[in-house]
Amino acid sequence: MNEPRATHWWARRFPSVMTLVGLLVGMIVVTVMLTRQAVDVLPEVGRDQLGEDNWADPLGVHLAGPLQVARVPDCAAGAFTRLVLWDPMSDPYWEVEGPPTPLTSFVVGAAPEGFTTLTPYRDPPRGALLRLVAFRRDAAPVGIRYRSTDLRPTRIVSGNPLTRFTIEGFQTAEVCETSDNAVTSTTGSDPGLELGTTVPPELDISGSNRSSTTIDDGTGPGGP
Repeated sequence: MNEPRATHWWARRFPSVMTLVGLLVGMIVVTVMLTRQAVDVLPEVGRDQLGEDNWADPLGVHLAGPLQVARVPDCAAGAFTRLVLWDPMSDPYWEVEGPPTPLTSFVVGAAPEGFTTLTPYRDPPRGALLRLVAFRRDAAPVGIRYRSTDLRPTRIVSGNPLTRFTIEGFQTAEVCETSDNAVTSTTGSDPGLELGTTVPPELDISGSNRSSTTIDDGTGPGGP
């Protein structure tokens, strides 16, 4: 009488189930480790916390026709790799990324040359709180909180609370936290600063036609 042949371990139920469980646990551990590494590497500002954002230096924004134009003051210069327009919970209305590129200005909703669009621009609701952030390769992000109704064609708004500057004056204004002469009030201590307190609501004319990146404000494309 022939004895029954021994069954290989992988054909038995218990060893097979335990092997499968071990593989799943290993995959979960590897996924968690890779996710933590990605979070450490990728720059992030995070969710809004009652008006407190942890970018280091300010951006300025003004209107050029129907376009919203962001300006980078000289004290916040750097090589930018990512531009995002967020709602208060860091969900993007628009996001682009590219190789480290010095920028003095860019059109909100239009990718600078060499940048790739990650989230195509969509119009925020009228009066929505916006958070425009630009990430620098070798420094902390720069950004601004504003509403489209705050913007004017001939004045830049920047800071917290929002303050109006002339376009030319903002470029060289000492408005950065890292600057020794940072503007901390609206007393007109800087020559580019327009006297006033918080910016009152204005007519919202932002939105359409973001295919062109030409800035027609007397300074030409790319800012002053």
